[in-house]
Amino acid sequence: MKQIGQLARIVVVLLLVTPMTMQTFQVDAVHIPSATGISLTVDFGNGTVSISSALEAADVYNLTIGIFDVDAIWTGNLVYINAIDGVYRDETRGWQYWVNGNYATGAANLYNLHDGDSVLWNLTVSNFHTSTEPDYSLVIGGVLLAVGGLAFLVILYWKSSRR
Repeated sequence: MKQIGQLARIVVVLLLVTPMTMQTFQVDAVHIPSATGISLTVDFGNGTVSISSALEAADVYNLTIGIFDVDAIWTGNLVYINAIDGVYRDETRGWQYWVNGNYATGAANLYNLHDGDSVLWNLTVSNFHTSTEPDYSLVIGGVLLAVGGLAFLVILYWKSSRR
C-alpha cells in the first residue's frame, strides 16, 4: 500500500511538470535611440512599390507606422503586421521584412535599427498556413508524456514488487 502512495505522488508530480500552456516571454522596456538615414521600401505585391528615404526610427515597427497606416496584431509584446496601407495578408501571402537584404525573423517592434539601414517590407507567399482550427499538439504531447511516464512507473513498480 505504501508503494501505491509513492506511485500516486510520482504521478501527481509528473502531471504538474508536464507543459500544458505556453509561457509569454516579457522583454524589459529599454529606451533605444532613433537611428537616422534609414530607407524604407514597401512592395505591396500588386505592382505598387513605395520608397521613402532619410527616415528616423528606433525599430522597424515604428519606422513603418511613421509612414504608413498599419493594421497590427499584438501577441503579448510582439507585433504581427496584418496590413500596410489597407493591403491585407491572406491565406497564402503574409507581410515579411528584410533589413539590409537579410530576412528578419523577429517581431518588427523588437528589431532595433542602426544608422543607414535599409528596410524592405514585402507581401510575399508565406510558408505558414493560418487556420481557425485550434492546435492541440501541445496538449497531446503532454498527455503522451504523462501516459509514458505512468507506464514507466508501473513497470518499475511491477519489477520492484517481484523481488
